[in-house]
Amino acid sequence: MYVRQIHPCCFARIQALMGQPARATILVVDDDPGLREAIHLILDDGYEVIDAVDGEQALATLASRKIDLVLLDLVMAHGDGFEVLEHRREEDKAVPIIVLSALNTAWTAAAAMRLGAVDYVTKPFDEDSLRELIRETLTPLTGPPAQMRLPSIRMPSVLLVGLDLGMYASLTVLLRQQCRVVREETMIDALSSPGSPSASVLVADLATLGLQGTAMLPRLRAHFPHAGFVAINASGAHSASSAPCTVLEAPARVTTLLAAIRGHLATSGLASRQYSPRVGSVLDHLGVHYADASVRRLGRAVGASPDHLSLRFREETGLPLKVYMTELRIEVAKWLLLVAGETIETVAARIGLHDASHLSKLFVQYAGTRPGAYRRSIVPTS
Repeated sequence: MYVRQIHPCCFARIQALMGQPARATILVVDDDPGLREAIHLILDDGYEVIDAVDGEQALATLASRKIDLVLLDLVMAHGDGFEVLEHRREEDKAVPIIVLSALNTAWTAAAAMRLGAVDYVTKPFDEDSLRELIRETLTPLTGPPAQMRLPSIRMPSVLLVGLDLGMYASLTVLLRQQCRVVREETMIDALSSPGSPSASVLVADLATLGLQGTAMLPRLRAHFPHAGFVAINASGAHSASSAPCTVLEAPARVTTLLAAIRGHLATSGLASRQYSPRVGSVLDHLGVHYADASVRRLGRAVGASPDHLSLRFREETGLPLKVYMTELRIEVAKWLLLVAGETIETVAARIGLHDASHLSKLFVQYAGTRPGAYRRSIVPTS
């Protein structure tokens, strides 16, 4: 009975003095007491397991004691796991986090991994598999970190020509698990782009490209003989080649473009995803108004309370609404930094942030580096 009253840190020192290896400490963050009890039953024999019932308690625990690994739920009654991933101190980011979530979508997993999770496990989970994953995560690695050891898969690419930055950012975030999205402003840019011949789908907004763009359409389609083609506001778009073609009315909308692109990619499961009218309206709205959007304004625009709208958005897309809006801004910022060569201050203003410092902070959180370092790492020096 007396041993139970010893502080865990002192107990670890006693173990070391007695020649026993100190047990790793695992923090379980979940508001479900049944799940926490189950984790204790699975792990107590091999690890020191402590609990937190919400994100605030988890962050306080990380700041007050040594934690070796975190098992983190994403959806909790008070706050969510994404807040833990986003608001960790710099010194806490070395602590590996495994997400345990009932949300089983590629979008949610990708967002968690981008924010620093090393792995993503869906509920209900296999006990033996969870033990093995924890053991591997706590074993010192000699290679790259777990989140960098993903299989190398050649993804199809979608080339957007003449579409605005909000549309490009929306498609980049929503399709990033299925394809790579590239944006060129003009037909000439598209024809001279080094990676353009490998495009699987070509999307051209002839409403913005004007008469010159329409005149160059046959040449562009000949450059992509096997690519699916989506033309916006294009009469006679079918005539340039025999490749499949979808014609959409202007102005382009995120939801209609998503459906058209997924149809051409013909990848298993993509074409079946449907959004409710309210969430679809949010996606379409943010494709245009990403720079000045807020959850409250979106709620007014679609006639829903901010809390209800956020819940529905996360259920249907797998991403928290605030995270999605920030990712749109970051994708626009990346394009402006790399292709347009804008200054960091100008980029911050264009995407609706207060200043360059605000942009830099968000860029580190979502892209893993500062804007200037990102530009230098991508653009080759002469």
